[in-house]
Parts: sequence; structure tokens; C-alpha cells
Amino acid sequence: MARTQPPIRYGLIAVFLSVFALVYIASAQPFSLSFKANESRWQVVLDGVMGGLSTGKVDRTSDGIVFHGDLSLENNGGFSQIRTPIEMGSLDGADGIEIEVRGDGREYIFDARVANLRVMAGSFQHKFETVEGEWTTIRLPFTDFRFFAFGQRVPGIGAIVPAKVDSLGVTLADYNEGDFRLEIRSVRGYSARDAYEDRLAKLNEQLGLNIGGGAPHDDERAVYLDRLAKLQRDLEAREAEGGVVVAADQSFAARVVELCVLAVERGAPLYNKGQHEACASVYELTLVSISHMGGESLGDHARSIIEEAIAEGRHMHSDERAWRYRAALDRLVQIFSAHA
Repeated sequence: MARTQPPIRYGLIAVFLSVFALVYIASAQPFSLSFKANESRWQVVLDGVMGGLSTGKVDRTSDGIVFHGDLSLENNGGFSQIRTPIEMGSLDGADGIEIEVRGDGREYIFDARVANLRVMAGSFQHKFETVEGEWTTIRLPFTDFRFFAFGQRVPGIGAIVPAKVDSLGVTLADYNEGDFRLEIRSVRGYSARDAYEDRLAKLNEQLGLNIGGGAPHDDERAVYLDRLAKLQRDLEAREAEGGVVVAADQSFAARVVELCVLAVERGAPLYNKGQHEACASVYELTLVSISHMGGESLGDHARSIIEEAIAEGRHMHSDERAWRYRAALDRLVQIFSAHA
């Protein structure tokens, strides 16, 4: 069956609106911890406060931090910890913490402290295993966190309230003496709604549009026209600044190039702020939208570039996924610039 292409004006405007709106939605996505020197404040807490002799240090790497030292059981010691404050409310709406680490095969503890429950040496904790020399991505659901103080489970404490978390950290206390090393390159809140289909569904709900269906239905027209007015103001502002504005009579190739450029303009700042998931979502939506509105004009080669990128990206971590989608956008620009 031949593909049908939605009306140029409605299809193009829906994509523009989607990209603008997704940036807004993505900026409100769950927290992602920055490892930049001027944006994070890591502290080391050692068992020396109890007479122990363990050591610990946190150093910055090109893409994160490394927590390393020596665990000692002498003088009733046995723990080494790092932690950093975060803004309370950053994890509101998250279902858990996702970390990307490369360890030494030892078991560590992820700590979360909350503003509404202050207990000396107390925190909500979740243990995690590492694989020596291998990067692993680990999800720690908030439902599995338990409250401990001085290494002992505290009974009668309710579930952690993500919106109240104001400090995150990692502790080694596995009772095994010797050197340790844990590299961390990602700490972020995650939501069960992060799946590809759910992200698009959420975006459709926010826009009041059916992105894949061309023109809006009659009962969506009021919402659509309101967003169309805002889009027109945005386009006029870009034109006044010397930007490129897409007109309905431009070629399909020119529209593809403009959409790819717009996606990078909106996505790259998100990536640079550490919002890799948000950036990947902007790029992903643009690729899917180009595929939907392209019809036969897209061509088999360009379509295969999009489909391969989406298929591979779904199995990647958010930062790698963003780069995979960016490579596809760059390739589309290269292909269609020759025809624009």
C-alpha cells in the first residue's frame, strides 16, 4: 500500500510545535546529576570520626568522578563514603535512581538523605553490585530503599518521599579490607514513563495533537490554533534574527534540513546541561516525525537511516542514544542539503 503524506502545512507545523513543546516537557524531566566542578559539591566522610583508619577520595574524570581509597577494619572502622547535596524537589515524580558505574566487583551502597527525616548517620539505602572493569547501568527503585542508621535497619520508618531528597551519596562498607575504586559517570532520576511510546503519548497529550495523523480533528482545533499562534510568533522572531523560516512551498528537502537544524538547536543545549534523556527525546521525535510526514519523498535510503538509528538507540544509554540520533540527523542534513 502506498504511503500517504499529511498536508504539508499541518504536518510541518505539528512537528515544529512538537519540538518546541518537547523542550519544555523535557526540561521538567527527572533530575540528572551534574559532575561539573562548579555545579557539584562532593564531600568525603570516613570512619575516622569513630576512630577508624579507612581512606577515601573523590577525583573528577573526563565524564564523571572516581571514588577510591582503602577500606580498613582496624579500630572499629569499616566505611568510606562520598555524598553531595542536591536541590530538594529535584527528584519529584521520579520512580527511582539510575546510575552508570564501573567498579571493582565489590558491593556498594547508594544513599539518599531526605529533608523531612534527620537522623544522625541515617539515610535511605539501596545496595548494588559492580562488575570489575565493566560499565553497568543499574536502576534502584525508590520502593526498594530502606532506612538505616549506623549500619542498622531502623524499623517503623515509612517509604522514602522522592520530592524530599536533598542529598545523594555512595558508601563502601562490605567488611572487606583493601583498595577500592568506583567510577561514576551518570546519576539520574528515572520514571517508568521513560519508554519511547510513553514519551510520545505524553507529548501528544500535552499538545492536544495527533502528530502522526496530519491535520487535527475538529475537537482539537481550538488547542491547535492557540499553539499555531505561538508558533507564528516564534517563527517571526527567528526571521527577525536572520534565521531560516520554512514556508509551505519550499521543497521537502529544505523542510527536512530545517527540522534537523531546529532539533540540534534545541537539543544540544539540553545535552550540554547534562539532560541527555531530554536531548535524545528531541532528536528522536524529529526523526520519527520526518519519517511520518515524508511519504515517498523521503526515499528508502533516508528512511533506513532513521529506522536503524531508532532501533539501535532504544538499547543505548541516554547519552549514547543522543549521539546516535544526532549522527542520523547530520546524515539527513548531508543527504537533503544537496537537494534543498
